[in-house]
Amino acid sequence: MTLGSETFVKGAGSEFKMNSNGISSKLNIYITESSFTRLGIEYHFATSGLIQKQMWQQFILGLNNNGPLSMEAGYVKTPELSKPEKLTSEYLNVNKGVKLDQFFFSKKKDLQKYFIGNENIEVPAGNLQAAHYRKKNNGQVVDFWISDKVKPIGMVKLVSKNPKEMAQNYEIELVSLLRNVKATIDPKKAGPLTEKGKSALAIPIKK
Repeated sequence: MTLGSETFVKGAGSEFKMNSNGISSKLNIYITESSFTRLGIEYHFATSGLIQKQMWQQFILGLNNNGPLSMEAGYVKTPELSKPEKLTSEYLNVNKGVKLDQFFFSKKKDLQKYFIGNENIEVPAGNLQAAHYRKKNNGQVVDFWISDKVKPIGMVKLVSKNPKEMAQNYEIELVSLLRNVKATIDPKKAGPLTEKGKSALAIPIKK
């Protein structure tokens, strides 16, 4: 998605179906704050089956006029944590491949270099015409489809593949649009990252 002329309404977002290594889960993504210089996005993961888990993560992205947005802050919350916890810098960069902030652009021309073509995509939300893009980084190949008809998130489908990293093999498909979602994480109430909070997160990259 791109910033600038776009309007990101607080509480608006999308519900997705996510499949990762045989595990199915629900993924909700919605806007928590929006301005010309900042964009707040919260993710809610909920697995199904006998063992059910939930986790919320919120990220604050800063506008960078030269390209992708910068990751300014991140937070995590699980039912086991009494309050949200703020991610340290190492936990903002745990993905060895394509990172979250690389999917958000300040200018449409920065996104066009990844354009593959316009395609019809069948997802649980229906059949949608969407623009197909592809990004590669460190062995991870991410194909994603975006449509203006499903704003503000814009994502219709995403497929990530990496034969060497099991955690980077997953598929996300749009189920429905969301409105008036209240954020679970309040950054003002967040405490420092604890060992319990770390246990819910992916292991950070060792440099």
